[in-house]
Amino acid sequence: RAVSKKMNFYLEDYNDNTNKKMNLVLFQFAIEHVCRISRIINQPFGNALLIGVGGSGRQSLTRLATYIADFELFQVEITKTYNNQNWREDLQAMMKLAGEKRQPTVFLFTDTQIKEESFLEDISNILNNGEVPNLFASDELIPIIETLRPIARENELPQDFNSLYNMFVGFCRQNLHIVLCMSPVGDALRSRLRMFPSLVNCCTI
Repeated sequence: RAVSKKMNFYLEDYNDNTNKKMNLVLFQFAIEHVCRISRIINQPFGNALLIGVGGSGRQSLTRLATYIADFELFQVEITKTYNNQNWREDLQAMMKLAGEKRQPTVFLFTDTQIKEESFLEDISNILNNGEVPNLFASDELIPIIETLRPIARENELPQDFNSLYNMFVGFCRQNLHIVLCMSPVGDALRSRLRMFPSLVNCCTI
């Protein structure tokens, strides 16, 4: 009962502070799922794979868990013209948020947003290594590296380019939590999990 009361308090608080209100009925199973998601995203390198049909509350409960943790929620907005370039720009913004600004961030991504299978390949790379190869051009990395240099200096760490880049990747891994929402209907999930084992190996299902 105490958990239910607290959860409804956070839900009301969320709705008071957002334009996208969530009209949720937090029954026992929903509360348990929020607790599970909260526990996962508060763990170091905690990522989640939520399997359920559309409309079962996966996204709403993740938004609530993210709000309770006081993390930033990051989502991509898929449009008809959304392409690989838009995707990479979104990934850059997300990685800067987690790695440069060191803001704890939850990346909420659903299978309905997979316009190209390469999107999942990039997510797999982030889960495995904390980075997407060649996501940033050299000139784009320089301001990021310079932002982190004072931190390295303060902690008496190496300040060469590679060391600072590795620090950036480390902050990304530390602060970024991926929550994937996928439907079990059809063969798409099965084939994607076979193609990208990190979706299972690096996530709590």
